[in-house]
Amino acid sequence: MQLKCSTEIGKIDCYINFAVRAGKVLWGVDSLERSKRAPQLILFDGGLGTNSLKKVELYCLRKNAKSLKMPADYLNRLLKRNNVKVLSIMDESLANAILKFCDESQN
Repeated sequence: MQLKCSTEIGKIDCYINFAVRAGKVLWGVDSLERSKRAPQLILFDGGLGTNSLKKVELYCLRKNAKSLKMPADYLNRLLKRNNVKVLSIMDESLANAILKFCDESQN
């Protein structure tokens, strides 16, 4: 399932930071494909390259995973790191909270 979140993103920042601090994330496309467990939610950058985007989309189709397209460079600015294009949330409750917030803000 492909979701697009173009609304104001304030609360999502907290959920992403909680997941990172708790160690409940996978960094990048390669670690996503190597993981034995499917993530609850895949966040990807709007500036993700075409080949990586194809890999993420195929992975989502194979594993029936949910994905969320973030604005360009959003993950880099939030996490204060370079080249963060794909971040997978492994924790179910944090992933559901992010999706719920996006659903509420789109209505």
